[in-house]
Amino acid sequence: MSNYAETFVADGKDQIALLLEQLIFLKPIKNVMDREEMDISFVQIESLLREITSLSYLNLANKRDAKEMIKKINLSSVLLLDKLKHRKRMLIEIGPQFPLFEFPKTHKLGFIDFLYTNLGELLKYDPVSIAPLKHYVEEIQQHLKSLSSFLVSVSESDMHENPELKDVGDRATEIAYKVEYVIDSIVDEAQWQHFFWFHHQLEELRLINELATGIRLTYSDAKVPKSIVSSVAIDMVSQERAREVIKEMVVNLSDEEQVIIDQLTRGSSRRGIVSIVGMPGLGKTTLARKVYNNQNVTRRFHCRAWCYVSQVYEKKELLLKILHDMHGLSDEICQMTTEDLESKLRQCLLKNKYLIVMDDVWDARAWNDLQNSFPDDNIGSRILMTSRHCHVALEIEPNGDPHLLRSLFEDESWILLEGKVFQGEGCPQELLPIGKKIAQRCGGLPLATVTISGLLQRTVKSCISQQTEKSKEFWENILESLSSEIMSDPEARCNEIFELSYKHLPGHLRACFLYLGVFLEERDIPVSKLIRFWLAEGFIPNTESRRLEDIAEAYLVDLINRSLVIVSKRRSNGQVKSCRLHDLILVFCRSKAKSENFLQLLMKSDEPYSSFPSSDYGFEFDFHDHLAPVTYKAYRLSIFLKRNHFVESRPSGPGTRSLIFFASTDAEPRCPYDISFICHNFKFLRVLDFESINIGVSFPVEIGLLVRLRYLAVSGYLQYIPKSIANLRKLETLIVKGLRGKVVLPKTIWQMTSLRHLHLNIHVAFKLDDEELGGWYQLENLVSFSRPSLSCGEDSEQVMKRFPYLRKLKCIFFESRKSSSNCNQFPRLSSLTHLESLNIFYYGRPINTTEFILPSNLRKLTLSNFHLPWNRISAIGKLPKLEVLKLLSGAFEGPIWDMGDEEFQELKFLKLDSLNVAQWNASCDHLPKLERLVLQNCKELEKIPHDFAEISMLEMIEVHWCGQSAENSAKGIGDSTGEIKVLISSSYVRS
Repeated sequence: MSNYAETFVADGKDQIALLLEQLIFLKPIKNVMDREEMDISFVQIESLLREITSLSYLNLANKRDAKEMIKKINLSSVLLLDKLKHRKRMLIEIGPQFPLFEFPKTHKLGFIDFLYTNLGELLKYDPVSIAPLKHYVEEIQQHLKSLSSFLVSVSESDMHENPELKDVGDRATEIAYKVEYVIDSIVDEAQWQHFFWFHHQLEELRLINELATGIRLTYSDAKVPKSIVSSVAIDMVSQERAREVIKEMVVNLSDEEQVIIDQLTRGSSRRGIVSIVGMPGLGKTTLARKVYNNQNVTRRFHCRAWCYVSQVYEKKELLLKILHDMHGLSDEICQMTTEDLESKLRQCLLKNKYLIVMDDVWDARAWNDLQNSFPDDNIGSRILMTSRHCHVALEIEPNGDPHLLRSLFEDESWILLEGKVFQGEGCPQELLPIGKKIAQRCGGLPLATVTISGLLQRTVKSCISQQTEKSKEFWENILESLSSEIMSDPEARCNEIFELSYKHLPGHLRACFLYLGVFLEERDIPVSKLIRFWLAEGFIPNTESRRLEDIAEAYLVDLINRSLVIVSKRRSNGQVKSCRLHDLILVFCRSKAKSENFLQLLMKSDEPYSSFPSSDYGFEFDFHDHLAPVTYKAYRLSIFLKRNHFVESRPSGPGTRSLIFFASTDAEPRCPYDISFICHNFKFLRVLDFESINIGVSFPVEIGLLVRLRYLAVSGYLQYIPKSIANLRKLETLIVKGLRGKVVLPKTIWQMTSLRHLHLNIHVAFKLDDEELGGWYQLENLVSFSRPSLSCGEDSEQVMKRFPYLRKLKCIFFESRKSSSNCNQFPRLSSLTHLESLNIFYYGRPINTTEFILPSNLRKLTLSNFHLPWNRISAIGKLPKLEVLKLLSGAFEGPIWDMGDEEFQELKFLKLDSLNVAQWNASCDHLPKLERLVLQNCKELEKIPHDFAEISMLEMIEVHWCGQSAENSAKGIGDSTGEIKVLISSSYVRS
């Protein structure tokens, strides 16, 4: 046969292959279509299949009459393709259209990589569910891998400058989100239209990948410039550097500070209100915080407290925050009604000279809600208030003199910017003129200055001339981007700078930053919870060289160093415990999250909830007769509603992947709610946070149907977790907030090998039953666990061996039922070789103290209620890496503590709480690296060793509710050095 004929025969084969590929997507449809629809379509489809068979036979038959056969092939294939297109159009017309979801526009590269990994897991662990499409899912993986490579080669700024690049990135991301939805729909409950959607998205993916490949070949490296601000490769960032937060720089406003200090410490002995007033971003909170922590202020008041008010607040939350700062919160206080909390607070403040800060007050309502709890005993108590509006301050205190905070002068703005960017090293001469112009255009607003500094600082990494030249070019671009107009609206100026900072964030940090908009405005954001959210959402790439949590922490520190996130609290080891956004940055964050389809916020002011009754319980309202079904298109939902409003409305989100609920009521979640509808209305969830909803005494077994969950938090009077929880194979974080008693974990918990964080706030019990499970299981990925309840016998040692890579453990040990001295020993935890943080509470008679067997890697240790003699503490003191030690509630007992030599050589933080020690014999040599000492409720302690004044690294001593002699010794140490800060809270009335 001629080459001409062979070519056309090959083409015929290709056309047949194309026809077969088109038809393969019709094959699964026959099993899922309704009978009536099937009768309409498949009679003609079967006819097409017969013609395909004939065509294949012609192609395989004797090729002697090649030309005739070629004509038949061409004619038949064209006709068949036309018929097939007609049939497909008919099926598409009678079937549902692809849902109009609001897919996120950000996190392009991260999501494509995340989907690639998820499809790999699907092919590995559940291949049966997609057997008819296995080959095409593998093809999708290849396209995703290619697109990921393309997106790595271009930056966000490249896309911004080149519309063609941006269009490819946007289309690729949208297709990836659609592919995720379609495949999950087929796995969950296949409908015939899903296969059409799948085929269409596959074709789109082929086209966009082909386009991206063409662009990659067309654009050389010179034509596709890289952004000056790029993310550093994860493996190149050391763990220690990742935890380093750039030192906070605050401009010296000593004149303003002294005015407020004088108003707080001088004047009338009557209870007074001092107000700081100024426009947003001017630094009201920063000034108030400096005054609040000033030594001259802390020593004048018996007790102090700070509460953020904001525009929307809950009275109970404010009361709890003030009480927390006064003397801590017990479970009893947390369960009090609002009225009881008011009485409790007033009782605590009576006869005490107090200072209360009410930050960000929007109107007089907050003052009217709280003022009855603030007694006036004519001893000089003060309320320090910050507000944007002078009329609010005058309405609250008509005879007052609100302090109007001024803007920064130009030289002050430059000092602040230079200090933030260069950390005291000074600005290179080449950058000096540009830097001063940038500072000038910040309009005297500290927030704007600090935020732009966080952006500029990213380019200043060395003093070499080449780097300085690059920085100069970048700084000039920033200066050109800033409007030279003098804006009367400070928020507009700040938003302009926020937009610049956001524009220069790498893609992975954009998603992490926008996620901060999920949280409540007036509360600090727990870093541990934030990081677990990031993990569940797939924002943190999995690498062999770094732990996921460490990478996430590095991301947070990066956002802090860019001045987009504020550190609220630090842990005893110096790491960030909680954070928050400035209210202006939060508004920007949520606005950007909305425009990027990243997140939808749902408030009680939104429809249909604005028309719902305002009371919490006991009203009669027929939701089902008056409310149309509420369906959301958002990919993520953050909900701020009353519990009953949310549950009774029974909303749905077919494409929603994250559902995070915050209760907007000051009532405790005592009333249980049925949340089983969630499992049917939100089938594809990855994140479900119902920690503020009481789900009752039974854990809903339907939750086991949400097999894509990676984060689950629930609350209730739960007694056990059902074994169906093991269906959640992907679950990484499980949080159960028990409201009473003990929670029993199922035996199947050992099969949940993806778990990284397992936290229950009350007693947790579980059993070892290897025979029933068919093997010996370990939770190798578990890194944090609280609070298992274990006996001090061999069982606890066997349990601990199940967590070989555990890093953080908070647990309860109780006296062994065997009651023999051999069994009732301090728990042996040497198998936990990766453990860094350990917190143990003990129940029972004093244990056998023959030996301590603790992991040598331990950096933080908290012990409570062991009642050990002080001579047993030497074993703890010899831990080579111990940096934080907290001894609480009678952990050790006895009137004398003689510290030994060569112990606690690395200790940086020491807390003694509720101990009966009276005489503490120690010198500076015993704690050479101590940075912070906290004494609380040590009523019998006579004094702090005066030699501690010689500890060169000691920065702070806190004494709360101890005896007067201990307080005086702390003051003496502070006065003798002038450098060690001393904070004192007294439990008695001073004259």
